[in-house]
Amino acid sequence: MKKVLFAALMTIAVQGVFAQVNKGQWLVGGNVSFESTKQGDAKSTSFTFSPKGGYFFADKFAGGLRVDFESTKPKGADAATDLLIAPFVRYYFLPAADKVNIFADGSYGFGSSKRLGNSESLNAFAFSAGPAIFLSPNTALEFALQYRSLGGDAIGDDRANNFGVNIGFQIHLGGGAKK
Repeated sequence: MKKVLFAALMTIAVQGVFAQVNKGQWLVGGNVSFESTKQGDAKSTSFTFSPKGGYFFADKFAGGLRVDFESTKPKGADAATDLLIAPFVRYYFLPAADKVNIFADGSYGFGSSKRLGNSESLNAFAFSAGPAIFLSPNTALEFALQYRSLGGDAIGDDRANNFGVNIGFQIHLGGGAKK
């Protein structure tokens, strides 16, 4: 009985030791976000789903590609659907062994916005930061605050500046050395 209890305790203790933010690891996952936008006197709300994939090219530093699918409902106007392709970079600030880590993420995306059957160009840059809680050595639940600025023909002369919250789930896959 003591051996079983000891093995169970060691398994639990070791789980937090090998968080996967090391060079050579892969990052696969995504997030959902809710945003409130103000552009001049206009206001709108948005819901975004963003799957992503990336690679840790240095310890705690990853880069990759995210695809943003967004639905926006302006107050008193027709809804729009946006599609953005966004290369991103991400940095984790704390040691890889920490069960909770803090990350910052930046991206620049380009794509199109469709409203009433018309499609127009769209671009965006975004910054987000928050905690990543490693539920196991290879999975993390993330919460982040985000700032995003949208431009292009779909937006007009003034950029639309958004503040919002993200909730994400990431899977960190093998390859690199565990530290």
